[in-house]
Amino acid sequence: MKSERAFNTPLLEHAWTCMPEGIRRTLSTKPIIPAIAAQAKEIALRKPDFIRSDQGQIVGVFPDKEIYYGPSAGLEELRDLVGKFWTNAYKLKDRPGIPPEGLNKKHVAIVSGATEGLAILMHLFAYRQNVGLMSLHWSNYKGIIQNAGGNPIVVDLFDENYNTDFEKAERCIVENKITSLLLNFPNNPSGDILSEEELAQLAKLARKKNLILISDEVYNFIRYKGEPQSMLSFAPERTVVVSSASKEYLIPGARVGYVLAADEMFTNSWMPNMIRSFSSSPNTLGQNILIELLREEVNDFENGRSPRIITAIKKELKSRCDLMISILKEKGFMLAGRDKDFPSGAISVLARLPEDIQIDDKAFVEKALELEKFSAVPGSVFGAPNCIRFGYAGMTKEAILKFSQGLQDVLDSCRSQRRDP
Repeated sequence: MKSERAFNTPLLEHAWTCMPEGIRRTLSTKPIIPAIAAQAKEIALRKPDFIRSDQGQIVGVFPDKEIYYGPSAGLEELRDLVGKFWTNAYKLKDRPGIPPEGLNKKHVAIVSGATEGLAILMHLFAYRQNVGLMSLHWSNYKGIIQNAGGNPIVVDLFDENYNTDFEKAERCIVENKITSLLLNFPNNPSGDILSEEELAQLAKLARKKNLILISDEVYNFIRYKGEPQSMLSFAPERTVVVSSASKEYLIPGARVGYVLAADEMFTNSWMPNMIRSFSSSPNTLGQNILIELLREEVNDFENGRSPRIITAIKKELKSRCDLMISILKEKGFMLAGRDKDFPSGAISVLARLPEDIQIDDKAFVEKALELEKFSAVPGSVFGAPNCIRFGYAGMTKEAILKFSQGLQDVLDSCRSQRRDP
């Protein structure tokens, strides 16, 4: 059913048209409790003796142990810092479709990890819709889309040589009546990226076919080649980004993610209402940890420096990646993504099994576990059969060197089985 309601951007119009009636009511209703709490908080700041009987939490028993609810959209300082970081990191000032000063707190909603952010976005965009996935994709994507009532369909952006083929992608989009694309660059599992020219072409295709772009950019600043780019720079009127502090700042257990959009109605009105119905509010402990980190990073940006924390993290990750790739190539593995020498970003390597290994990727990982040598993830989980994803970010250099011998032991075992009568 088409909605008669008009919005300023395709992002809002598309979501409103696709979403079920119950979510429309959620977005159209101003929650009473948060409104009372906001007004009460403001009064309490002016009048210390103001009595707050609106709070649904226990206070004043063990004050040094108490952790209070935060706002549904996240702590304002963190939202502001994320907006500033994103503006500086991806050069969003003076971009068409984005406010001249870049993103501010109204363009950011904090969520309980990127996964909650994706789940909410799919409830807004995927209901009874065909959602396009890249050929290499995180295994959770399909479940998240299906849980929201959508249908995931693989749209391959590349030809057999990993060159972008937007004509082929367009045919798939038209044939399958796809209404939105879920993107992930740098890619999990391969670390693949799109060039600036390719991102511009993708934006052109999205406008031509009236697609919504849901861009998972959790690894975006972990780039080893070129300058990091955000899809928001290329199609802000139809792009919503989900990201997190999990990878860049080493705090995945803090469960702090964020959703960003150029249309502040989406992030400052719709997202808070949705978050409230999903988890009430994001983790305040994790938010406060990230605030401390981002204060330093934004200060570096604003003083003309590279952000020192993430720069140091990237340097260490690149050295681990170097070591992992040298070991894999020595053992007969080849990189399986666009980059044949070194991944462009992210925190893992996708490598093709040596040709003389006669078992598939799942059996290879099972063998490694059976021999208690190492763990890895079969590439078929991500749409890459006969490949293995090796995550180096969680391994010290010492562990990677030890992994080398374990890998050789597993390969030798596979080869000896083949020779047995």
